[in-house]
This record gives sequence, structure tokens and C-alpha cells, in this order.
Amino acid sequence: MTDSAAGSAGMPGMEGPESARTDGPESGRTEGPEAGRTEGPETAGTAGTDGMDGARGGVPFRWTRRHVLTLAVLCLAALLDTIDVTVVNVAMPTIRNALHFSEGGLAWMVNAYMVPFGGFLLLGGRAGDLLGRRRVLLAGTATFTLASLGSALAPSVGVMISTRAIEGLAAAFVVPMTLAMLSSVFPAGPARNRAFSIWGGVSAAAGTLGLIVGGLLVTAAGWRWIFFINIPVGLFVLAAAVRLLPADPGRHWSIRQFDLMGALSVTAGSSLLAYAVVQTGSHPWGSGRTIALLAGAAVLLGYFVLHERFVAASPLMPPELWHNRSVAGANLVSALLSSAVFAMFYSTTLYMQEVLGYSALRTGLAYLPLGLSILIGAGLAPALVSRIGIRLVAVAGAVLSLAGLVLFSRIPAEGQLLTDIVIPSVIVGLGGGLILLSTTIAAMSGVSAERQGVASALLNVSRQLGGALGLAAIATVAAGITARSAGSLPVALTAGFRAGFSVSAALVGLAAVTALVLLRDDGRGQRINLVELQAHG
Repeated sequence: MTDSAAGSAGMPGMEGPESARTDGPESGRTEGPEAGRTEGPETAGTAGTDGMDGARGGVPFRWTRRHVLTLAVLCLAALLDTIDVTVVNVAMPTIRNALHFSEGGLAWMVNAYMVPFGGFLLLGGRAGDLLGRRRVLLAGTATFTLASLGSALAPSVGVMISTRAIEGLAAAFVVPMTLAMLSSVFPAGPARNRAFSIWGGVSAAAGTLGLIVGGLLVTAAGWRWIFFINIPVGLFVLAAAVRLLPADPGRHWSIRQFDLMGALSVTAGSSLLAYAVVQTGSHPWGSGRTIALLAGAAVLLGYFVLHERFVAASPLMPPELWHNRSVAGANLVSALLSSAVFAMFYSTTLYMQEVLGYSALRTGLAYLPLGLSILIGAGLAPALVSRIGIRLVAVAGAVLSLAGLVLFSRIPAEGQLLTDIVIPSVIVGLGGGLILLSTTIAAMSGVSAERQGVASALLNVSRQLGGALGLAAIATVAAGITARSAGSLPVALTAGFRAGFSVSAALVGLAAVTALVLLRDDGRGQRINLVELQAHG
């Protein structure tokens, strides 16, 4: 799923009682998911800046109008970036016709955003630690707003892909700051828990909201307005952030504290791998071009692993995290699920508009049951984890999602909304909600408090990059089957989508096996704190 729809930036349905507590490793307090270190005295001190008094020195915390407005601005900043993952989905057929995207290349409307977003999340969180959170949030939001203007005015495929990539890069620096600044503004306890809960609810709604807003804008004003709308919202966030957010304290930092080469190599390697897969539609797997691209991607990703292990003074991805079986399993399962579900969004959107003839608005509204089912699945997961443990909950979620994708793989060219879209998507959503929650718990299992920030950031990276690579591969498979199919265009398109759903089902089946083998039965008999998990995942 986005951290919205696939989990991309926030865990859907992670709201829970403020009084809940966690009797496990996830109870360690860290500042936020991507910052990669625990909250220090300097950040705690900013909570009282400019009227933001907290429950410190025995003074009870009291919500003020300023606190409410600050929370609203941080939620809006996160929403602006996370919603952009899905808002383009319902506009893709229109954008393809306007800018002349190829069938396989259309996936880059999403991937151009997701790859740099996932690749730079860890560095984005680290930048806030070193340069100041408000500075990074303002710079990232300004860059995102300008890039959105570029996307809105894009005259060609190349310009669109470039501006989308800049948007994704900017979002990687903004989203970690929004949650980290909640820790700076609100003191630990009920106030911070409530702020986290509201932030998590907004993030959970982002995926479905993006599809609906995209449908409304495309229908009412045209596809360029899904990007134009970001400009006034971005300017409002900038103005409000300058007025409301606490100023950054003075900081001393060294360039060695930035693992820029790590971020560049993992992003470049992932992008090259995605491109190598997408272009197999015109250059077969055995061609010299494809082999060279795959080899280049392998070199870059291999360098990233070696750089993190032996070179980086402050590695983005500490290698020792992968020695924890639960962490490794959670990240692999999350990557496999995201690869399947991002491709499902892509295929179902095109199926509804190009085969069934739905409008962009009707397509967006058709996703509402999926969004609700994810919330329900994630809401049921804590009780199930307490009863049967993480591993069995994750396996059960994968089996449910597998069943829904098998139903999708049988869709006809004359499909019906209820039987061929709503029922399969609800089954996938229920299973996805169970997996999202259980993998978040597993990703924190046995991780020390000072590593929980980077562990949660690593989980987000796995979701984003896994989704991008899966979408590239499955979109290529679907386009290839469509090109070779006989019959009318709707029949040929449906054949391609069915093949894509079949690959997604296979990936979720592999996720079930991975969960069974690598995840442990942690969590059984424990109370799961949803608010804490929102802060981490």
C-alpha cells in the first residue's frame, strides 16, 4: 500500500486509545519514523518555544489555539506530499493521451515519484536532525510546490517525469519532518499521543482521498489541476509554517554526517533497475541493452551495500538491522505486498476507465470500499496479534490478499462493479490491513530504542521501493500480453490486466511463505499500542 494507499507514509487505521501501552520493544520513545535517532534535549526544548509550553517542570499541558493550528499545518504538509502518490492514478489515461505516454511507460507517472521518495527518506530524516526540522520542511515544501507547477505545465513526457521525480525527492524531506516536529511541539503523554493519532488518521485517509480528489479535479477542470491545486496549498503551508512552527536551534554539523553517496546509489540503482524492467517491452531480456542496464543496476546497488557496511561514517541503513530476523522478514514481506498492491491500483484504475468506460470520478469513488477495508483490517490486527502472534496474523493477511488477487485475475472484459471490483478489492484490503500492522510490529521487534527511528524508516523505504519495482515489472508484463493479444481492444487490455493480477498474486503468495519462515510469534499475550506504532511506522 502506499504509505497512504500502500502504506507509504503512514499506517492506515492506526488509531487507538491514548491510554494503551505496549509491553514490548516498541514502547521505546523515538522522535519520528525517519529521523533515525532518539529525541534529544535540544528538540525537547523547542516544545516550549514561542508559547508551546508542555507538561514540563510539573506544569500540566493545555491545548491552545496555536497548538491546534500547528497540528493542522503539519498534517496538511504531510497530506500534500503523500496524497500525490495516488492522485495521479485516476488521471493516467487522460495524461497518457495528452502527452503520448507509451502503455508500459505510463507506470513512470507513479514510479518517477516513488523511487526518489523511497530512496531519500532516510537521508531526509537525517537532514532534519542536522540542519533543523523547520528549515528542511520549508525548503522541501517550496521545492515540491515549484515542481508541482512544472508538472502542471509539462508539455512532454520527459518534462513530466523529471518534475515528478523532483516532487518525490522533496516529499522525502518533508514527510519525516512533519512527524518529527510533532515530537518537538507536543510533550510526551496524552497530548503527543492525540497528535500522533490525528496525524495517522490523515495519513491513512490520504490514499483513498487522493483517488477521489483526482477524480473530481479531472472531471471538473482537467488533469493539469491535480498539480495546480498543490500550488496554493503549498504556499499556505509555507506561510503558516513560518508563523506557527518553533524556530530551529543553532546546530553544528559536518558533511561526513550526511550519507549522500548512500542515498544517491540506492536511488540510482533502484531507478535503473525499474527502467531496465520497463524497457523490456521493446528490448527483450536477453538483449545487450537490457543486460547492460541490469548489470549497471546491480553495480550501483552492490556499491550501496558495501558503502553502508564499510565506508559510511553515519550509514543510512545500519547493516546490523538486517541481522535481526524479524526486521529482515518484515521488510521483505512489506516490499512484496507493496509490489503487488501498487500494481493492483495501476491495473484496476486502467481497467475501470479503459475497459469498463468509467469516468475519473466514478473510478475514484469505486476505491472507497478498499480504503475502508484496510482500516478495518488494521483495526482488527492488534487483537489478533495479541491472541495468535505476529507470524500467523501476517500469513492470514497474505492468504486473504492472495484470494482477492486470484479473483481479480479472473475479471472479464464485461465486468461488474460489485462482483469484479468491490468484492476482490475489499478482500485484498482486509488482508493488507492485517499485514501492514503486523509487519510494523515485527520491524520494531528486538530493536533498541535508539535504532527504532531508522528501523521504521527502513520499513517505509522497503514499501516505496518495493512498490516501484513491482509496478514497473507488472506494468511491463501487462503491456506485453496486451500487445500480443488478439481481439478487440477491451479484450486485449483485460488479458494484460489479468496477467498482471496473476503476477501480483504470486508475489503475495511469496510474501505468505516469507512471513511463515522469517517472522516470529512476538506479540502474543501483549497489548499493542496503536499510537506508538503510528509514531514509528
